[in-house]
Amino acid sequence: MGDSSERARALIEQSLKMPIEELRKKPPEEILKLIKTFGKDNGLLFPSRKVDYGLNSETDTLKALLVHRPGPEVELVDEKDPWKWLYYKKPDLDKALPEYDEMIELIKREAGADTIFLHAPNAEGTLIFPPNQWFPRDHGFMTPYGAIVGNSDPPRVYEEYFVIRKLLALDIPVIFKVYGAGRMESGDAIYLDEKTLLLGHSYRTNLTGYEQIKAVLEGLVVDHVVDVPVRSDFMHLDVAFNIASETVVAVCPEGVPEEFINFVKNKGFDMIRVPEQESTTLATNWLCLAPRKILFIDGEERMNISTRKELEKRGIDVISWKMPELIGGAGGPRCLTMPLLRRKD
Repeated sequence: MGDSSERARALIEQSLKMPIEELRKKPPEEILKLIKTFGKDNGLLFPSRKVDYGLNSETDTLKALLVHRPGPEVELVDEKDPWKWLYYKKPDLDKALPEYDEMIELIKREAGADTIFLHAPNAEGTLIFPPNQWFPRDHGFMTPYGAIVGNSDPPRVYEEYFVIRKLLALDIPVIFKVYGAGRMESGDAIYLDEKTLLLGHSYRTNLTGYEQIKAVLEGLVVDHVVDVPVRSDFMHLDVAFNIASETVVAVCPEGVPEEFINFVKNKGFDMIRVPEQESTTLATNWLCLAPRKILFIDGEERMNISTRKELEKRGIDVISWKMPELIGGAGGPRCLTMPLLRRKD
């Protein structure tokens, strides 16, 4: 036996704490379990934590989600040219972080969800992320079988790889990634029901991205993937449309075609019409926490008033959250979260 074989045997016996001849007699499943345990202990490829995952609903009870607390990367945004990074304005971190932490506490309190951070501070030393990383929603969405990951145009190129890394570390499979000329951000992906996925055709998601996702999911995961044209100055579909319950939706009519509005009505939904002015303050960009319960941007009687009143009239439990500083990033609670697991009560 050569030196390489001797060294390999010694390494295996030391690592897996068992003589090589005994290891050779074990079934493959037991060997794999030992390998995974060793990998976990050494921080290698195997997940340090596993989570249940899967959803095909916007309104089932939220059980787990991926988030990223804004960090030093926000300082890369030029106050004089924030739109270079798709910001309305550069947030002041001293004011923005308490708002963010309140959002996390509201989600935990109102949904009891497992809130998983993309990067725990000091866990791996300091990391610098791209400035929009705190909007993980746009990098992918879940199916019952794993994640679909997007593909962004500048300035959001590469952000999805941080999300892929975390999903795999949680033992969540990535079943498809939009690629090549395809573009898709998941602010455009909304489950209308368990059999129908809406995919906005916006300036962040193109027809090629839609066709790729349709080819992968339609007839296998959902019955239909529906292309929804979105007005060119609306970043994503969820700025013009969202679902509050299995029977209640809200739409800004100026943002989507009348044909789409009629399609949703014909599905039997009670539809709230959102004023265009309230769509600019992200009135539809809420996060569903549970059936008929949403986390909603509270404008303190200065914005989103009409939408909130109409939601409450229909029995929706509207959980208020104030985000005057974070809204400068051009995203609300839906953009700030990537649900990983929902379950029916």
